[in-house]
Amino acid sequence: MHQLAAIQKSLRLIEEHLDQPLRMEDLARRVGLSFWHFQRMFTAMVGESAGSYLRRRRLAPAAEQLRTTQRPMLDLALDCQFESHEAFTRAFKAEFGLTPSLYRAGRDHGVGSLQPAVLTASSLRLRYQHMKLTPEIVTLPSRTFVGLQSLFIVPSSPETNNLKVIPKLWDDFFDRIRELEPPELGVGYGLSDCPESLGLVASQPDEAVYLAGTAVADGTQPPKGMVTWVSSGGLYAKFTHVGRIEKIGETMGFIYGRWLATGDYQRASGPDIERYDHRFNPTSDESLLEIYLPVVRARQETGPR
Repeated sequence: MHQLAAIQKSLRLIEEHLDQPLRMEDLARRVGLSFWHFQRMFTAMVGESAGSYLRRRRLAPAAEQLRTTQRPMLDLALDCQFESHEAFTRAFKAEFGLTPSLYRAGRDHGVGSLQPAVLTASSLRLRYQHMKLTPEIVTLPSRTFVGLQSLFIVPSSPETNNLKVIPKLWDDFFDRIRELEPPELGVGYGLSDCPESLGLVASQPDEAVYLAGTAVADGTQPPKGMVTWVSSGGLYAKFTHVGRIEKIGETMGFIYGRWLATGDYQRASGPDIERYDHRFNPTSDESLLEIYLPVVRARQETGPR
């Protein structure tokens, strides 16, 4: 299934389960994506996490019934799959800025934000029309990397903390780089992947794991406190991020929310790879950073990713 079609199907399934239990893991499975990859694609295409979107959509029928009926608040909360009156009230107030009781009393702030998302190839092209990124499809060999790793929230998430976690990780790594003998002097590699692939447990859906490190010779033993990652050889889509590092979320949003969604390739298993060389300057508008994504042609069936 094309990845845009997978997220479109997930939106339809959400509409069918507004008053029924729906686990995000089951939703990802039903559209043929791994849970982590589904969350990343959904956030990049829709603009918020699947869980957040589902909670907002469930408020729509509740808001309608608050205006038109006198049903008890608890009944409305349970119908919309909130576990309690308190949870329903918190979600409602977060969305509208007032409690369900005040909303029912006539202080209506509208429900425009609760309408179903309309997701098409045209809408994605419109959203990212200001970005012109054309990748080069390249073949890379398998490589070994050693460095320091940490969990972080991906740049395409509204709750991202990557600009806090990752720079510190690089600072800590460069303090210890003399413990290694990298074959490429002055070149650093940042790798990111889903926590489950490394035996780690994420605390929230948009969390990934990042390695700040360098390429090393096969068989290199990592110094104490460092870890080893191995990337598989194969096809990669090579993008070049131009500009300050704080804008990388826009680039990753384009890659996952536009290029992967509507292009001829799907993401394969394995980490995203960032390559930092002498052209990189985190505060410069002229900075260049290479980003490599493992891919396969969309017509190939590879199973859940």
